[in-house]
Amino acid sequence: NNMTATNDGRVNNTTTCLPIAYGSVAFYLGKKADEYHTHRWTLYVRSPNQTFDLSKAISKVVFQLHPSFAQPTRELVEPPFEVTETGWGEFEASIRIIWKEEADERSTILTHGIRLYPNKAPATSADPSAYMDTTVPVVAEKYDEVVFTNPKAGFHKSLLDGHKKKNLPYPLSNEQSVLEHFRTYGDEEDVKAMLSAKNFLEGELRNVKDRLLRADSELDEVKHALAEAKELEAAAAGGGVVGRGTECGGASGGNPKGGAGGKPKSKSKKKMSASESLPSGKKPKTG
Repeated sequence: NNMTATNDGRVNNTTTCLPIAYGSVAFYLGKKADEYHTHRWTLYVRSPNQTFDLSKAISKVVFQLHPSFAQPTRELVEPPFEVTETGWGEFEASIRIIWKEEADERSTILTHGIRLYPNKAPATSADPSAYMDTTVPVVAEKYDEVVFTNPKAGFHKSLLDGHKKKNLPYPLSNEQSVLEHFRTYGDEEDVKAMLSAKNFLEGELRNVKDRLLRADSELDEVKHALAEAKELEAAAAGGGVVGRGTECGGASGGNPKGGAGGKPKSKSKKKMSASESLPSGKKPKTG
């Protein structure tokens, strides 16, 4: 792509992608738990690339927690962008990423459901200690990519510079137990995912093509049957029995004993109607 700066300082024909990971890691407190504090969890936004400096791109992150927490709105202006709390219930948190001022970009809003219990938690047991281990957390993390189209030249440079530092000036997490459970995202996994998606799409495409071929075949059959029906209808409307006249004994195709398809004429003697008058003194014949 030809990178050219516009009058407003943006880089034309350029798309910059910033991968991010966000989620939560929750530990069951075990014997330390009480009615309102069963888990200790950390909600965070981080870079999947552990050498990328998020401070080059992000001005601050605003976490909106459940209103039952003291100070449910938490703002962090430097990495690591994370909030650690204790609680007893799962809820959906809002995460607002505010980009550097030089970016001149709208903030990005994410939502994340903080999970405290594993997916396969038994429904019959209300006591988490029966199936949860204090050393095995419940991890719920998502990977996403924020795309900047025609970014500001200065912000574009900052995104590129974010990869230049080998050692970050801040810890990836203030919680060592959380850091140990951060997921990794490698090229090999990406390739496998893309190949799987490609195979799925190819299979769906074949299915669609097969359905289209069957539909075309059925449409041809319908068209053929419709054409035959129209031919029969036209023949019937034009007197399709014409041509059998010679068999009936007349060029007109009429029935010599009656009308076309009508009843034959009666050979019985003509009966006198009630309205006809009789000569005086005569009675009508009976029998």
